[in-house]
Amino acid sequence: MEYSMDHGRSRISNIILLRADMRRRQDAYRRKFFLVMTLFILMSAATLTLSIKSFAYDRSSKTPSYKYYTSYTVQSGDSLKKIASAYMTDEYSSIDRYVAEIVSINHLFCASDISEGTELIIPYYDNCIK
Repeated sequence: MEYSMDHGRSRISNIILLRADMRRRQDAYRRKFFLVMTLFILMSAATLTLSIKSFAYDRSSKTPSYKYYTSYTVQSGDSLKKIASAYMTDEYSSIDRYVAEIVSINHLFCASDISEGTELIIPYYDNCIK
């Protein structure tokens, strides 16, 4: 009979130890989970803050520019590249793109499709509201 009581006690103590171990593991898992979630939230907040600051900096550092159009009468010896170099502003990445826009706006077939006296519409940017 003693054998069965001792056996029963050891079985109960094993169950108690297993439950205690399970609780410790669950607590450790919860701590790790909350640590990971806290780090994720902090990193997300930092990223969001930095992106908002950089967006605000980008917008405040640039002066707004407005697109306008002017007319130009082609003179003898003019080419679209020569006209473009006189009117092109920093908003255009290259003179070729600017010439392409002039060709498109004026419904020309190619850049050499101009002659003396032709009226062209020329786009340009300015910081002032006109």
